[in-house]
Amino acid sequence: MGLVLKEFEQNFDLLRKLIEPLGVNEFLRDYYEKKPLLSPNNKCRNFDDLISLEKLDHLLATSELPPASIDMARSKPPISKANFTFKSGNIDRGAVVRHYQRGATIIFPQINLAIDELANFCRNLEFELSCKVQTNVYLTPRNSQGFKTHYDDHDVFIMQIHGKKNWNLYQQAVEKPFRGEPFDSSEHEAGSLNLNFTMEPGDCLYIPRGYMHDATNVGSEPSLHITVGLLVKKWADLMLEVLSEVALNNSEFRESLPVGFAKKDFDMSNARTDFRKLVDTFANEADFDNVFNMFKQEYYRTRKPNLKGALMQSSVGIETGTSYRLRENFQFAIKSEGEQTVVSCAGGDLKFSVSAEVGLRFILEGNSFDRDHFSDLPNDEGKEIIEKLIAFGVIELDC
Repeated sequence: MGLVLKEFEQNFDLLRKLIEPLGVNEFLRDYYEKKPLLSPNNKCRNFDDLISLEKLDHLLATSELPPASIDMARSKPPISKANFTFKSGNIDRGAVVRHYQRGATIIFPQINLAIDELANFCRNLEFELSCKVQTNVYLTPRNSQGFKTHYDDHDVFIMQIHGKKNWNLYQQAVEKPFRGEPFDSSEHEAGSLNLNFTMEPGDCLYIPRGYMHDATNVGSEPSLHITVGLLVKKWADLMLEVLSEVALNNSEFRESLPVGFAKKDFDMSNARTDFRKLVDTFANEADFDNVFNMFKQEYYRTRKPNLKGALMQSSVGIETGTSYRLRENFQFAIKSEGEQTVVSCAGGDLKFSVSAEVGLRFILEGNSFDRDHFSDLPNDEGKEIIEKLIAFGVIELDC
């Protein structure tokens, strides 16, 4: 049992670093989607390699900044998009800095799309958790607060990079809200204070969706933290897809509701009987395996491919004797469709000839190979396959 648990923990190396000294099994059993967890710095953990004040300064000063690349927040007085953008919608860099000087938090949404270290972090955590992961970065000036008390509609990890921030965690206003289920300050109250603490560099905080919280910079320096958002698929998503599949195969699900059903004197008894028959049909014909595998393949397709090195590798050509390997943590599904072999992976479906299936399966099992691996295929098909696998981030040089 101990060996099995150890192997289980090893499958979650990155998650374990975020929650230690708590074990992964304890976290998933007692905290995940249930209650917050503060993981204090163990003196060995820091997140400085992911982001820094210097990197943000460089990004703000030198990068192209389209409208969605920066946001700002301030609890009092509030700040709007018009305060730091031009009429075109593009970011006014000077206005961003000026409002930061006046107490506004600078937000870099989904900055993992622009910074390689954060892209790799998200990719690795996605591999472990099987959900979309995104990172927003928050830079809050001294003695300032970006947001009033609120809840998020997705679970988050807060990773403190620089400075200190005091956090208040209250009650769970909504239990496991849907994605997009909005926070309404007139409807959702903070409730009683459950936790109060100050985060310092290297600390990590897990907050399940629906928990009310707020935070204020209390240090003498700016506070910089990463918010890691977990955008999960829910059972409701899967059940709705299963119902759609059943409805496609059973026309009674597509029949209209009874004529006159909205009238006050409408007799619901027959409609209730029909509803129960549909529920029975759904229970008998729901195909969990088919839809579950469909969700897995769609998850693979919607990941962002790792193309680091692909351009350099493509510039030297495919030479005999050059060895290649599957990229680390590459996820896929492979199947035959008529005369084609289809690999579902990050970026979409890659299609090959049916004669390439055996060779592809060998590669996708993690075996090293070279150009001669496809020597039995006609003309330059083997070379074309390797080039395609490089172009879409499936393989890399084995060196």
